[in-house]
Amino acid sequence: MKRHTFIATSLLACFLAVGMSVHAQPAASAWPERTITLIQPYAPGTATDASSRFIAQKISEKWKVPLVMDHRAGANGLIGTEIAARAAPDGYTMMITSTGYFTNEAMIARIGYDPLKSFVPVAKVGAVQLLLVVPSTSRFSNVKELVDYAKANPGKLSYASGGSGSSQHLSASLLSTLSGAQLLHVPYKGQVPAAVGTSTGEVDFSFAAITTARPLVDAGKLKILAASGAQRSASYPSVPTVAEAGLTGYEYVANTFFFAPAGTPDAIVRKMSDAIGEVARSPDYRDFAKSIGMEAPYTGHGEWLQTIASERQHWLKIVRDSGAKPE
Repeated sequence: MKRHTFIATSLLACFLAVGMSVHAQPAASAWPERTITLIQPYAPGTATDASSRFIAQKISEKWKVPLVMDHRAGANGLIGTEIAARAAPDGYTMMITSTGYFTNEAMIARIGYDPLKSFVPVAKVGAVQLLLVVPSTSRFSNVKELVDYAKANPGKLSYASGGSGSSQHLSASLLSTLSGAQLLHVPYKGQVPAAVGTSTGEVDFSFAAITTARPLVDAGKLKILAASGAQRSASYPSVPTVAEAGLTGYEYVANTFFFAPAGTPDAIVRKMSDAIGEVARSPDYRDFAKSIGMEAPYTGHGEWLQTIASERQHWLKIVRDSGAKPE
């Protein structure tokens, strides 16, 4: 009798499991049926914000479903990332972020997420150089003058960043390490305030994304000394790289990452990844990316799932090489 009961129970469990699977598949294929919230753990006005808005708009137009940005800035992206990590894994909340996602691990004593376990990688899109900028009234006209002054006056030359562990912080720390100059870090609450603070002379210089710096450069409030990439920026081809200016080996390029909370159905993740890729490979997106100083590489879910561990190690090495310390 007990054996017959066990068999019946097992069969019932199997039928229920099959039924659940059958019903779950159409749900994933029908997604999305309502608004998708895209959490950005940074303030508006960044290259990540501009490029991801372009992508979201194109996907929204195709799917006839709103994709809404939700900026949850603070603590170099930590606040928004932790909110996204706690979101329901149903495909209706995802996250768009940048390099702080990985560097926070080395810069903050405790973070409320695991870079490899709390999220599923959806796509990696875009690569953006930073510009080394100074106020238009600055005494410095090139990187050598800035570095020479900093070395002759340890701790007196200040730079702005969007927060401890941000791209602006790490790129300047790398400059400090490679040049041997002691610099004063002044963190702001976001990239845009940092760039504005630089333009008004609150600090001596900063690294800023091209899309962030350009309005201030065009307005005559900032001047550019160098670009952070290995090659000159297509947006400012006459501007030398930091390496060309004398700091051999200097290179810093930031990326944009799309993530979904861990447990999000694979079919949904792949559908979003494919949609992002379709836009990212389009001539319209490439033209737009170029206009804001970005290159337009695309890595989809399948490939990035295999390489995210090495991506994490890459950024942890950047932190080590920069000499940046938790603040």
